Amino acid sequence: MRYRRIVTFLLLFFFLSLFVFANSVLALTVDDVAGELICPCGCGKMLDVCEMESARQMRVLIEEMIDEGQDKDQIINYFVNQYGEKVLAAPSKKGFNLIAWVAPFLVIGLGAGIIWLVIAKWALRGKVEEEESKNTDQDQPEKKYTDKLKKELEEFKF
Repeated sequence: MRYRRIVTFLLLFFFLSLFVFANSVLALTVDDVAGELICPCGCGKMLDVCEMESARQMRVLIEEMIDEGQDKDQIINYFVNQYGEKVLAAPSKKGFNLIAWVAPFLVIGLGAGIIWLVIAKWALRGKVEEEESKNTDQDQPEKKYTDKLKKELEEFKF
């Protein structure tokens, strides 16, 4: 009984791994690769939607490279070596280009921090002013009455 479970598990694992492997190899299409590249003709469109002749030629070349068995990274590296990093739709995530990926989040975080500090300062200022106004309001009636009391006592002297 235990032997049968182990064999069933191994067979299931084997077939699932074949499916995942076959799916990753067979799933590579021209549009998958072309979607990560920009047409070098100068139009600024993604390679998979550009209608220029140079884009068509690049898509044919991508199809030939896929038929030769090259993977996505190899094909993209070929075009980067051919045209430079400007052909990439998104900057690479290493070196100086990492700033393009990190900077927006840093700016958003810094802006949120500044806004939080300003709001906290405003709220604190409101509390301080409120306490000061309470203190001055309490002092004024006492002073008013003490002054009046002193004046009346001076007038009432024997």
